[in-house]
Amino acid sequence: PAVTFDDLYASTALQMCADCHAPSAPGFVQGTEATQDWSTSSTAFTSLQGNASGLEGNFSGCNGVPLIGATSSTSLLIAVLDPDVRATFSVAGFPDCTADAIPDETLRVTGVSPALLQDLKDFIDEGGFN
Repeated sequence: PAVTFDDLYASTALQMCADCHAPSAPGFVQGTEATQDWSTSSTAFTSLQGNASGLEGNFSGCNGVPLIGATSSTSLLIAVLDPDVRATFSVAGFPDCTADAIPDETLRVTGVSPALLQDLKDFIDEGGFN
């Protein structure tokens, strides 16, 4: 990929993920995705290669879904950041992980510019997590 995960992680917008997704994060609440650790680039990269867990209520239908799919359009991470991907999101074997079960983090993670989102999509589509 043209951009590295370290480059992506260095963006202020993605650093905000650590506010909720890290051990003892100040924004962590019951029902926040439990496997993510964005405290460092290395831990974020590793934890994104897992499956969602710890989601409750309407969001529980996405437990077990890979955070990074085969493509950006099948990646739960992208679905929480991109309303177009979220609207059509579908993963075989997880019929309850639809737009209604995916949290909209576009307002909470301010600063995810279209260019940064595209770089993240390109990173996934070019095999950056393989």
